[in-house]
Amino acid sequence: MSGGKNNGIADLSINTTRPAKYKGPVYFYPFTYADRSDKILYALGTVTAIISGAAFPVLDLVYGIWTTAIVGGDSASDIRRTTNVVSGDAEFFENVGPGEVGTRMIKDVASVRAAVGEKLSILIWSMSTLIVAIVMAFSRAPRLAGVVFSIIPFSFIAFTIIGQLSSKAEGRLLTIDGQASTLLEQILSSVRVVQSFAAETFLAKKYDAYLQRLQRIAKWRSIVRGMELAMVNCVISLIYSLTFWYGSRLVVGDGLEVGLMFTIFWNMFNALFSVVNILPHILAIKDSISVSAQLLKDIERVPKIDICRTDGAKLWEDEKVNAQIALRDVTFSYPSRPDHKSLDSVSMVLEGGKVTALVGASGSGKSTIAALLMRYYDPSNGQLLLTGHDTRSLNLAWLRSQTSLVSQEPQLFTASIFENVAYGLTGTIYELPSDPSEDQLQDVRRRVEWALKQAQAWEFVCNLPDGMDTRVSGARTGVLSGGQRQRIAAARALVRRPRILLLDEGTSALDSETEQKLMKAIHKEQTETGMTTILIAHRLSSIQNADKIIAMSNGKVVEEGTYQELMALGGVFSNLVKHQISATQPSSQKPETSGTERVAPPTLSASPRLIKCRPDSDGSTVATDPETLERGEPIEKDAAGSLSSRFVRMLAKYSFWIVGGIFGGLAIGASFPIAAWLIGFVMKTFSIQDDDARLLREARKWSFWFLILAIINIGTSFVVGFFLSAGADRIDRRLRIVSLTSLLKQEIGYFDKEENASGALTAAIATHANNIASAIGLVWQQLVSATGNFVGSLVLGLILSWKLTLLGISPIPFIIAAAYYNIIFIEKYERQIQKPREEASAFASENVDAIKTVAALGREDAVMQQFDKSASKYSAKGRNLAIGAIGFGVGIGSILILSSIVMWWGTALYLRGQVTLEGLYSSFEAIVIAGYSASRMFTFIPDWARMVHGFRSVCDWEDRQPQVAALNLSNPNPPEYKGLDKVEGELTFNSCTLKYASRPKPAVSDVSFTIKPGQSIAFCGPSGGGKSSIISMISRFYDPTTGTISLDGQDIRYIPLEEYRSHIALVSQDAILYEGTFHENITLGEASISQEQLERACRDASILEFIQSLPQGFDTSVGFKGSQMSGGQRQRICIARALLRNPKILLLDEATSALDAESERSVKEALEQASKGRTTISIAHRLSTIQGADVIHVVEEGRIVESGSHLELLALNGRYVDLIRSQL
Repeated sequence: MSGGKNNGIADLSINTTRPAKYKGPVYFYPFTYADRSDKILYALGTVTAIISGAAFPVLDLVYGIWTTAIVGGDSASDIRRTTNVVSGDAEFFENVGPGEVGTRMIKDVASVRAAVGEKLSILIWSMSTLIVAIVMAFSRAPRLAGVVFSIIPFSFIAFTIIGQLSSKAEGRLLTIDGQASTLLEQILSSVRVVQSFAAETFLAKKYDAYLQRLQRIAKWRSIVRGMELAMVNCVISLIYSLTFWYGSRLVVGDGLEVGLMFTIFWNMFNALFSVVNILPHILAIKDSISVSAQLLKDIERVPKIDICRTDGAKLWEDEKVNAQIALRDVTFSYPSRPDHKSLDSVSMVLEGGKVTALVGASGSGKSTIAALLMRYYDPSNGQLLLTGHDTRSLNLAWLRSQTSLVSQEPQLFTASIFENVAYGLTGTIYELPSDPSEDQLQDVRRRVEWALKQAQAWEFVCNLPDGMDTRVSGARTGVLSGGQRQRIAAARALVRRPRILLLDEGTSALDSETEQKLMKAIHKEQTETGMTTILIAHRLSSIQNADKIIAMSNGKVVEEGTYQELMALGGVFSNLVKHQISATQPSSQKPETSGTERVAPPTLSASPRLIKCRPDSDGSTVATDPETLERGEPIEKDAAGSLSSRFVRMLAKYSFWIVGGIFGGLAIGASFPIAAWLIGFVMKTFSIQDDDARLLREARKWSFWFLILAIINIGTSFVVGFFLSAGADRIDRRLRIVSLTSLLKQEIGYFDKEENASGALTAAIATHANNIASAIGLVWQQLVSATGNFVGSLVLGLILSWKLTLLGISPIPFIIAAAYYNIIFIEKYERQIQKPREEASAFASENVDAIKTVAALGREDAVMQQFDKSASKYSAKGRNLAIGAIGFGVGIGSILILSSIVMWWGTALYLRGQVTLEGLYSSFEAIVIAGYSASRMFTFIPDWARMVHGFRSVCDWEDRQPQVAALNLSNPNPPEYKGLDKVEGELTFNSCTLKYASRPKPAVSDVSFTIKPGQSIAFCGPSGGGKSSIISMISRFYDPTTGTISLDGQDIRYIPLEEYRSHIALVSQDAILYEGTFHENITLGEASISQEQLERACRDASILEFIQSLPQGFDTSVGFKGSQMSGGQRQRICIARALLRNPKILLLDEATSALDAESERSVKEALEQASKGRTTISIAHRLSTIQGADVIHVVEEGRIVESGSHLELLALNGRYVDLIRSQL
């Protein structure tokens, strides 16, 4: 099918006018994305489904089901291809996170795919049977048919009313589910922080709070499901009652032939089972309509800043231009904080072809100006001008193509380094086409190589296994250091040789030597091309050569001029410089320690003793059951048990709901054999001759029994509908928590793998749990009742006429065999397409998470095409689906054979006198009901297969043992573990080497050193040298490949991981915040923290004043990942979080890189104060921040090349001195 679509890549150019608003019914909205071949296949599938529903021809049925199912998958892919969420503006993504988008891409669109595919085919098939039955009945006996069929319109009206009751609940469920997915993605994308702060339980509870809300709202949906099921089963029994009561009157009064009356009844029989078949699929289609409505809303939303608009001026093409930028009285507030002015009547001029630096304290508005320059937002008031033109009047895609941005937290994409840098050419004449020639490819590779050299990244890239073709992770996981990622981002910015270059703390992760080389390359580029450069920096030494410096405070411009002019002015900028200069001196002089206390430079043994590490897994798991989160009990599991036995044990925890639902379903199932038994007596009644009064009396009696059966069915149907749906909602909640906590126990290396990206895992958790819960809640309602039908009818038939029954059921083994193979092949199909689905979801989540980077690069169009290519991978994986559909057709077609056998053999037995009249009809009814019940089971085989695949995936997560260590403390300790009664904080590295799986060259090579209790240790050196890898080993994110690390003499591999990490606090370069309040983000759920302790930690981190200035103080929401705060404010919140933990070992990985000079000085003093009595290990590129350390280790290429105090290293006059000189 994809052959006619350019290999599955549709023409999705965003530089076109948006399509007209869709105004038709929501259900048909997905079909608007079907192309001509799709429409032909849909038409063909619909026609064959109608024919098969009317006449049951097996081959036509197989063809109809197969065709419609295949086209259903392709249509969903088209929805994916056109889900242009990536063209939304920044305001949209303040409220919609990557987890929500990724989940909708997979879970919600899968719901639509099923609705317009398999569910639609079964609905059409059943509707065809219903319509043909109605036509035949009205053509033969219109009066009887009119009375009996009057119930059906009444039923649909009732269903419509009931459906309205659930519509609001469905909308709320979608909203909360999206919010839960966004939080889930945040958790999975920051596993380092989660594990280092032992926040697994807190965040699992926070996620579970959303699931509890979902469960409460879903209760109303369960009530509605019970009402719907009660209605349909009541109507079925009422039709029996009404047919025989009114039919008897027509037989006696109008001379209606008894045979004709039973013809009408059999028409009704077919119609009844059509209604039974239709109902669950109507519910699924109704759910898909709610999803389609939300998709329609998202897809057709027109953002305030619309990348799809083609109007607007393009001021120049390729000529050399000095692009002057001016702000005129600009005021701006972020949409999520309308009462807070980030910029307040700001006016400034950024000269074209010059270097302008913006400085000021964190939160002063510098990054907001960068956001306005990129047109992520427009000013609330005032104008932003480019060479005299308001940026709102310019073509948006053109404007962004003229600007390159390097941010403090650069976001790369899951692709090769070459591709990541080449993305910077998007929108230029050098953009790499999807199918480049060899000359084009080589030309782009030369440009990428040039950019990497300019960004000082070429050397380390060449040392990677595949050079430029080495794949990197787009998430915040992966093995590249922050400085390496920032250099790749700088190369991506420089490769397009932009008119405007924005460095928003774009060199904060670089060592000074590398930064100087990069800035020199930028100045050279500026001279050659006339590039306008805007620097936002806290490291004031890096802007001394700027043509103009603009100092900001509280959203206003307070000073501007050259470096010398502002220093002479003695104002705000001068104070910032003085604060930073004063920070170069230790805040307190420490007395010289004796030689025994000073750690000497490490000496390497000629033949070091290497100890091969083995994973220390005790096979335990953390608490995963919502009911046991408080108690911390592990869920019951048997790794050796079969999948089915584990599934039964899981259901046993919800036995009240499951057993209640099963009993209700069996009761419904039993009602049909009872009805079959009663029909035998009805037949005997209509055989009465010459006694009309008796015939009418008997007919009323049996009709009354059918009425009683209808009343009983109301109660039993509501029980099965409500109980199983409510139980399914609880199971959905449990499985999501089990999945999350099972994943959070895995080692960090697990998340470094591309297939385990946070977006893919987020979608997989929601999809697998939803598939299992949907099968239990909706499918089991029908399967249980169908099983009751089948078993009860079979038993009844054997009792009444075993000869007729045994031969009549002979096709049923074929039905069962077809069902078995159907499940096998469809489950294979589900496994085949799961990975492409998760890849598509991961791709969507990654690009939404980096949406500002996508917009800055102008890659919306390319992202949509690449997503289309990823999502369409599983459209062609239909072989197993086709084989399964053949089995479906064989099973359904066997009903025709069964009916023929029963009619032929039943007549023969009756003529021989081997069966009575009532026995014949009761047996006939029972056997046909058994066959129909078996056929009904087939309609849910795809749902069953998805349930099996989903549960297997969840069990795989739960069973996987982490390769570093398990987190549970309840198991016996290994013999080597002596216990940590009191932690002193002495850490020893003994010949440690660390190799990442994706990089054969060691990140750390044979490192040995000892950190004494209470010492302050610092690591410095070029970015990518191995400093963060050492911190990762101390945090036990990775274990050394060879060698050992000990804490107070104990090998840390034998210390329970959670206990070990409880003595450590990490402040990393990336400031990670979660959805919630400031209080929640700082305490991470620790209930024992007093308000005084909380405020002291915030005061020490210089963030208390900012928090208290907010309207709700600590109860103020931080927003999505704290995106409305400056990087410095986010970093200080993370520092407060670490200080509040009161750790014995404090790890600072570039902890102050995002702080302005004044904040850095106060936080540095606070950290020095907090360091007393604890071991402090720091990584810093600003050497001024580590001069007071007891020991400084210089790390290069994975080795420690120098060690000593600041004064000792100065005396050595080696690499440390070189690093200091580069910062002067």
